Amino acid sequence: MATETPNDEAKELSVKEEYQLWRKNCRYMYEFVSETALTWPSLTIQWLPNHTIEGGLINTKLLLGTHTSGNDQNYLKVAETQISNDGVTKANSRIKITEKFANEEEICRARYMPQDTNIVGTINGAGRVDLYKLDSNNQSSFSSFRPHSANGYGLSWNPNQRGLLLTAADDRLVCVSDAEAGSDSSLLFKSAVQEDIVNDAKWHFFDKNLFASVSEDENTYIFDLRSKDVVTKYAAKGSKGINSLAFSPFSQNLLAIGSATSNISVLDLRKMSSKGTTGLVHTMMGHTDGITCMEFSPHKDGILASGSQDRRLILWDLFRIGEEQQQEDAEDGCPELFMMHAGHTAGVTDLSWCPFKEWTLGSVADDNIVHLWEVSKELINEEHPDETIDNNILE
Repeated sequence: MATETPNDEAKELSVKEEYQLWRKNCRYMYEFVSETALTWPSLTIQWLPNHTIEGGLINTKLLLGTHTSGNDQNYLKVAETQISNDGVTKANSRIKITEKFANEEEICRARYMPQDTNIVGTINGAGRVDLYKLDSNNQSSFSSFRPHSANGYGLSWNPNQRGLLLTAADDRLVCVSDAEAGSDSSLLFKSAVQEDIVNDAKWHFFDKNLFASVSEDENTYIFDLRSKDVVTKYAAKGSKGINSLAFSPFSQNLLAIGSATSNISVLDLRKMSSKGTTGLVHTMMGHTDGITCMEFSPHKDGILASGSQDRRLILWDLFRIGEEQQQEDAEDGCPELFMMHAGHTAGVTDLSWCPFKEWTLGSVADDNIVHLWEVSKELINEEHPDETIDNNILE
C-alpha cells in the first residue's frame, strides 16, 4: 500500500501556497480571470467564434470535453459564458454547460470547422473521429470514422479547404481525411514515417497543401499533400519527444515546437532540410516540465501561448528575442517571456485564444478547472511588461 511521503506533503503544500499567492496578485495581471470547476476534467478547450454583444457584455460559447476514465458517459460539451466588452461592465464569466453530445471514449481534442462553425470534429481515446452539428437535436455524432487504432491528440481542420481533417495518434500515423465524404470517409493521405507516437499535427495557415506533425521520435515533419510525402524535417535530438506545434498565422515560415524537456524551439521553414539538421532559429526556456499545447495569437504577430505539465501557461513575445537585459531582470526570465499564468494547480491540457477579443484566453487542466482570462491592459502597455510580473507567485 502506497503511503504519502514528506516530499509529497511538501509538494502539495507548495501547490496550495503558490495558488494563494497567484490569487493575491491577480489584480495586477488581469482585466478579469474566472474559474469554473467541472465534474470531470476536460482535455480540450476552444472558443467558438460566434458571439453576440448586448451593451457592455459579450455572450459567447466554448467547446469542452470530458475524461471520465470509464466512470461515466463521455461528452462533447458546449458551454456559455459572458465577458465584458468595454472593460467597465462587470460580467459573470463562470461558464454554464448548455449542450452535451455523447461519445464512446474521452474527448482528446475538439475543434470547429473554420468554413462552417456549426460542425465540430473530435478525436477520442480510441482514435475515432466524430462529427457533430451543434444546432442539431441529435445528441450523438452525425458521422464517424476511424483513421487510427489508438488514442489521438492531433486534430486540425484545413483553414483553406473545406472538409479536410488532419489527425495524428499513438498508432504512429498521420492521416488526412475528407470529413464530408460520409461515414466511411475518404482517406486522402496516411503516413507511417514516424517511428513513435505522433503527439500533434497542424495545417499551415497559408498553403492548403502543407501540414506538420511532431512525434516521440524527436522529429518534426513537414508534409505536402500533393506529393503525399515528407518535404523537410527537423530533428530535435535530446528533446525526449516533441509534444506540440504551432504555425504562425502571420508569418508563413514560422513554426514553434514544444518538447518533453520543456523547451520551445522556433523554426524557420526556409532553413529546414530533408536531413533535419537545420532550421532552428531560437530556443525559449521558461517552463520546467513537458509542453502540452501551443497556439499563436490570432490578433498579435509574434505572441505565442504555451501550456505545460508544470501547471503554467506562458505568453511569449518573439519580437523581444535578443533584447538586452539588466542582470536583475534576467533572473526573472528571458526577455521574450511576456507573462506567466500560474493559476492552475495541475498540468495544463489545452488552451485557446479568444478569436474576437484580443489578449483573452481560455485554458483547462487536470485539476478539473476551466480558466478564462484577459491580460491586464497595464501589463500590455508597459514598456517592459515582463518586469511587472510578481515572481513571488512562483516561489
